[in-house]
Amino acid sequence: MLGIGEFAGLTGLSVKALRHYDEKGVLVPADVDERSGYRRYAESQVRAGVQTRALRDVGVALPAVSQAVAAGDALGALAVQRERVLALRAEEDRAFAAAETALRALRVPVEVVERQADATTYVGRAISVPADDTDELTDDHANDVFAELFRDVHDAGLGPAGAFWTTIRPGEQGQIELVCCWPTARRAETGWGGPDTEVGILPARTELVANWRPQDGEELPEGYTHPAVVALFEAVGERGIALGKTEVRQTVHGSSADDWHVEVMITI
Repeated sequence: MLGIGEFAGLTGLSVKALRHYDEKGVLVPADVDERSGYRRYAESQVRAGVQTRALRDVGVALPAVSQAVAAGDALGALAVQRERVLALRAEEDRAFAAAETALRALRVPVEVVERQADATTYVGRAISVPADDTDELTDDHANDVFAELFRDVHDAGLGPAGAFWTTIRPGEQGQIELVCCWPTARRAETGWGGPDTEVGILPARTELVANWRPQDGEELPEGYTHPAVVALFEAVGERGIALGKTEVRQTVHGSSADDWHVEVMITI
């Protein structure tokens, strides 16, 4: 029989860890003195101790360690853990790449100007998602809504009369709405397009506009606040503009990789 210190030295497990594993039923000593509580291990347990240490060193959870050692399948548990770790690494790599994209995009200079805009009639359709799960607002979903609304506007002879835009605003019952809008040549009749369609007009207004144009191959970040929005609100703060209930509108101009740019605007 081996004392706990000897067993620790042979297996590479600390005495503290051995006591913990005993309490959890992972590596139970062969004998425990009733009076002193001193733990002693059988020589045949050295293999289980080494296996336990190897699996714990790579982060295998205690219940899985216990099961694998008891079943004689330590290598199988190691393979499962390897797949889990590799998946986590890939997820971390994607997160780092996205963060780098977002931070690089923030370095691109953004022009912010005031401009006068005429009244604009429009129609729009909203996509609603929970406010705590805005990742569901995908480009593909928005593109589908824009395409469908474009066909309806075109077929009705309403235009469209310019570039589309999106607006994000609070919805009902903890929802966030992404409203996909097309400007129209004239105001559509109330009820046009059905109950899911918003018919409205942006009144003549002064807008604060941020223009973001990619440079040196910079990409738009996905899932992050757009750098034009950041620059827009910086300009609001610098100019001391008091904002009430404000809707941020975003549109994309240009059709090729060489001439496209993003405009983000608010009415001031």
